[in-house]
Amino acid sequence: MKNIKDMSPTEFRKLLDILVNEELFESRERLAALLAKNSPQEALEAEFLEFHGDYEDLGFWFETYTEDPLKGLDPHTPLTKKLKRQRDYILANRKTTLEERINRRMGIYLKSDPKPKKKIIELPPDEYQELLRTLVTQELFVVRDQLTALLAQNVSIAKLDIVFREFFVSYELLELALEDYHYDPDEGLEVSPEFDEELGRVEEHLKAGGKTYSLEEIFKELEGE
Repeated sequence: MKNIKDMSPTEFRKLLDILVNEELFESRERLAALLAKNSPQEALEAEFLEFHGDYEDLGFWFETYTEDPLKGLDPHTPLTKKLKRQRDYILANRKTTLEERINRRMGIYLKSDPKPKKKIIELPPDEYQELLRTLVTQELFVVRDQLTALLAQNVSIAKLDIVFREFFVSYELLELALEDYHYDPDEGLEVSPEFDEELGRVEEHLKAGGKTYSLEEIFKELEGE
């Protein structure tokens, strides 16, 4: 994806429109409604599966935004002061690098990033619900509504840029709230004998020096048919 700071005003507006309409915000509403109704554990787990996957999707868009979100802002405004406090908190408590966070979203832990000891799937019901309440009340969802309203009003790029930075920092806070927890959406699912057998064949094929194909190579081969 093109680096956010290098986008034209039109590209930037289009990106913001994509961000505020990500599935995460719909999933958050459903999860909050389930919590308000004291829904059964099974229902909460099913919706959290969607919420977590949508959270990972939102994170994809921020992978190229590596700048200091406070850079260039007036340090004396109330918003900048608030963002600085939040960024100081994030940087003081974050335990992962950008590379480690990107790999986590793909379900991979680097050797430098051991799995967190807390497993969401093993939390007692009261702790599980408390975590979900913490997640659905994150500031990200308030800032998203503000950004949506500003896009509808067609305000200046300068104003959108400031609120985008607030949006980004609030995403980092959500990311930090999940950092100490390990969550594998496939954990506990049964693997069919057929699928397990197929995995075994693929593993043996690779060990024997068999070739794998990239998506690009597959597309080229299909185009030639």
